[in-house]
Parts: sequence; C-alpha cells; structure tokens
Amino acid sequence: MVQALVVTSLTLGGALSENILCLLAYDDEHCKLVRNSIDLSLYTGPHRVIATRCYDYIDRYNKPPKDHLADILQDKLDNPKESDLYTDIIVNIHDNAPNINREYVLNTLDVFIRRQSLRSVSVDLTKALQKDTEESLNEAEQLIQRVTHQSLTLFDPGTRLGDKQRALAFLDQAADSFPTGIAELDKRGFGPTRKELWVLVANAKRGKSWALIHLAKMAIVHRLKVAHITLEMSEGRCAQRYFQSLFSVAKRKEVHPAIKFKRDTLGRVIGFDDVQLHPKLALDDPDIRDRLEMVIDKWAVRHLNNIFIRQFPTGQLTVRQLVSYLDNLEKTQRFIPDLLIVDYPDLMKTDSDNLRLSLDQIYKDLRGLAVERNIALAIVSQSHRDAARAKTVRMDNVSEAYSKVAHADCMITLSSTDAEHKLGLARLFVAAGRNDQDQIQIVISQQYGTGQFCVDSCVADQGYWDNIGGDDENV
Repeated sequence: MVQALVVTSLTLGGALSENILCLLAYDDEHCKLVRNSIDLSLYTGPHRVIATRCYDYIDRYNKPPKDHLADILQDKLDNPKESDLYTDIIVNIHDNAPNINREYVLNTLDVFIRRQSLRSVSVDLTKALQKDTEESLNEAEQLIQRVTHQSLTLFDPGTRLGDKQRALAFLDQAADSFPTGIAELDKRGFGPTRKELWVLVANAKRGKSWALIHLAKMAIVHRLKVAHITLEMSEGRCAQRYFQSLFSVAKRKEVHPAIKFKRDTLGRVIGFDDVQLHPKLALDDPDIRDRLEMVIDKWAVRHLNNIFIRQFPTGQLTVRQLVSYLDNLEKTQRFIPDLLIVDYPDLMKTDSDNLRLSLDQIYKDLRGLAVERNIALAIVSQSHRDAARAKTVRMDNVSEAYSKVAHADCMITLSSTDAEHKLGLARLFVAAGRNDQDQIQIVISQQYGTGQFCVDSCVADQGYWDNIGGDDENV
C-alpha cells in the first residue's frame, strides 16, 4: 500500500483536484490507490469536503460511491447557500468521469507526489548531508528511500502474461480508437487512438482541414474533449466550419445535392442515389446570430464546451510552446484534451537551413507528446506537386520529409479525380496502419456546402469504378 503523503505547504491545483475526485467517486480500479496516496489537507474548499466523504465511503464499503455521491453530500445540497456550488461540482464530476484520461491524471498526480515528497525532506536531507558522518549518511539514505516509496507509478514492472486483465488489454485496442463515423475505418480501428499519431495526406485545397473538423466533431459528439490548434485558418473561420459541420449550417439557403450509395446484399456498390439536403440553418439567414445563440444555449454543456480552438501564427509555434499551452489549458480551464488536432505541423517553426531534419524532429516530438499525455493526435500533411496528377495519393507522395511516414501509426490519404470531384466524391486510402490490414480504399460522398466531410461511405470496389466510368487499375 502506498503511504499517505502528509504535506501541507502546497495544495492540489483545481484541475488536478477535480480529476482526482472523478477517480475517487467513479473509478473501481484506482479509487483506493488515490485514497491512500493523497492526504485530505491537500484538497481545498468544497473539494476537501467531497474527498472526505468519498474517503469515508471507500473505507466503509471498499468501493467508490459512484451515483451515491449526491446521497453522501445531501446535507450540502439541501443547504440553500451551498446547493448551487455543490450541484455544479457533482454534475461536472459525473459528466467527466466516463471519459477521464486516467493514465495522464495518475502520471500528473505521481509527479505532484514526488515533488511534494522531495520538498518535505529537503531540509532534513540537507542537514544530514552537512553533518558528514556515517550515521547522517544512513539517515540521508533513509530519507531518499522514503521519497522513492511515495510514488504511484515510478515502478511499473511491465506486462506479465499471466495477468489476465493486463495481458489481454490488446482485445480492447480496436474499441480504444476514437470513432470517425466512417464504418470501414471504425471497424478496423483506424480512427485516432491514444498514444498514436494519425496523419491524413492530401493535395492542396482538397479538404484536409474539413477532415480534421469531422474527426473533432465525432469526438465531441461522443463526449470526448478536443484541443484544435490551427496555424493557417483563423479561429473565427474554424468556428464557422464547426457550426456548419455539427449542425449542417449552409452558407446559403438553397438545396444541396449529395450522393448515397446503392449496395447489394454483400455491401458492394451497384449504383448511386441522388439526394437533396435541405438545411434548416444558413449563414445568410437574417436572424442567424439569434438562432446560433439558441443552438449554443442548448448544446454548450453537453458538447460545445468540450472543444477549444486556438490559432497560432504561421511559422512561430514550437512543440515546447504547444506543451506550455496544454499545461495552461489544464491549469486555467481544468481542460485535458483526449484528442489533439494540429492543422498542420508543417507550418510550425522550422529550421529553414535543415527543413527535412527539422520536420522529422517535429513529427517525432509530437508523437512523443501524444504518448506522454496519453492522448490521440490527429494531423494533416500536404502531398508534393507530382501527386496532383496521381489518381491515388500514396505514402511516397508526402511532401518534404518522407520520414513523416515512419512516425505515423495510421496514415490515410485523400484523393479525388476530376470526375469524382464533380460528383462530390472522394477516396480515403489507408496507406499505412499498425493495427490492422491497410492498403484498403474507401469512397466517401461529401457536401461541403453544408459542412459535411462525409455523407456516406463504402469500399471502393470494381462496382464503384464501373459506375464512375473508370477502372481501378493502379488505384
């Protein structure tokens, strides 16, 4: 059992404190670990009250209170002066618990404990070392040993194959990938995944930013948190696209055509159905501001508050600055993203004299960031000029640094011939995937007029090309 850390010089920050309460109240696996590691004196205000009640409940019943959290705080909820405050905290804990980034929270807590442990013994350690005797040396070693023991994750022996829960965790790997809303990608686990780098490559002006917005939309709809870093598009323009994508907001009040795929009983394409999209909202509506404000009022708490959009100047952002931004987002907004989007890393600060090496290091550091924070990272990259004439963009069409491919856990390319583009069609080619069969091609129908990167999808088999009027040779 990890001994309780008794340090009162500093308290837990608001974001970390609330995340710890989520584990205390709802996490069967980690609630007792947290309960035995953090002294109540490190919490402040209502968080200390909630933690105290959770500790008592865990000690009595050997499990977290979960939906009994409101019951054990009933006296606070009945108090007119405190009711609103405690209700907000309880609701926030309940809403955040299912998707909390447990590994990152525990790692952050581990760093906090180790830092506090070192502070707690620093004075005694200095005194012991200054005495310069054999007895004081033994005392110093005991102090250091005590600090080493006060850690949650400092020693991790790894995976023992006889440990059923940990050894068979790979069975949940596909489920761990975030949904894309594109069936053929989702069933193969080719969505963004924690600790992995997801890359989309396409020609210029072919919908790369829309693809990232689509991924973010699917994430926040499933109650995941997203931080969207834009280096090319303004925050306002990016926000506009999110509203279009989330609520099918058209630029103009007009009918928008789209395609649905006809399939046989085996799921093969046998034709196209023309459909018409009639958007209820359009940016040229005279009362569009009032109507969008009503949309925000309705969906802010459930979905819209789960995303931050942040613009940085082109060519100025470094990975270190990105880390600082995420740290500040956690401290000031109590916001830890599950999905980080960077649009796009090639526009980060690079060394112009060593562009390829610089880009290689950026991609390597970004993937390291995803691993360290236990988040999914989705980015886009541009294909080189020759890819504009290719029917299908492939891995060797990546611009500047081909080594980008080596750092990608999943690389997907986006292509569209002139004939497809006129029909509102495009193809996703899984060029590389660590976790399942790659080299598959998926066709999607699109309608950017209403902000939809994907209206329908299917495998691009020979039946698809027969209907397009081409063939799949060299696809």
